[in-house]
Amino acid sequence: MWEYFGPDFAFDVVKGVVAGIASLAFQVIAPRTFRAATQFRARWVARRAARQAARQAARQARRNAVTNDER
Repeated sequence: MWEYFGPDFAFDVVKGVVAGIASLAFQVIAPRTFRAATQFRARWVARRAARQAARQAARQARRNAVTNDER
């Protein structure tokens, strides 16, 4: 009797073990990945704001230079 459903049962057991290991690995990795993504986004936004501020300061400096030359 085991010869009929034994291979299927063994295959299902192996699938369950692999799925369980994958689930545990995901539970361990997911918070770290989320934290890393959040930190990356925060750094990216800060760099982007700094670039925008630098561009705005450069534009203002150019405007002031043109205004000062005309006076």
